[in-house]
Amino acid sequence: MRVHRVHGANKVKRAVVYFKWSIIIIIFGSFYAWQRIKSRKLGYRISEINGRILSLAKENKYLTMKIMDITAMNNLEEAAKKRLGLAIPNPSDIVVIELESK
Repeated sequence: MRVHRVHGANKVKRAVVYFKWSIIIIIFGSFYAWQRIKSRKLGYRISEINGRILSLAKENKYLTMKIMDITAMNNLEEAAKKRLGLAIPNPSDIVVIELESK
């Protein structure tokens, strides 16, 4: 009879050990899965942000070139002459207006 009790106690101890190991494995497995999911989501977010950065860099380059083109003195003079019909004034055409100071 004593043998059966010891054998039964060993079964209980063994079951408790298996249960504890199962809980530990489940905890570590859950942490690993969470970490992998979080890592993948962050990877997608990084790729998305890098794409946005490239897009904004292209737009910035385009706008910088456009500003340079618009502000180039030759283009300004040409645009003033052709589009607006302006011309360089003669010195006799210039009128200086002085404002009274208060």
